[in-house]
Amino acid sequence: MNLSLIALLISYSMALYLFSTAYYEAIKFSREKGKVNGTTFLFSFTFALIFTRITYLFYPY
Repeated sequence: MNLSLIALLISYSMALYLFSTAYYEAIKFSREKGKVNGTTFLFSFTFALIFTRITYLFYPY
C-alpha cells in the first residue's frame, strides 16, 4: 500500500464519519424544543466537506 492510498482511505472514512455525525445531530435538533446548541453540527458538516475535498485530491485519475 502506498501513502496516497492510505491517505485516501483515511480521508474518505473521516468524511463518512463526520457526515453521519452531522446527520445524527440534525436528528437530535428536530426533537428539541427551544434553543439548541449547533456547534457540533456546524463543525462536523464543515470538516466533512473539507475531508471530502481532501479525498478528491488523493483520488487517482
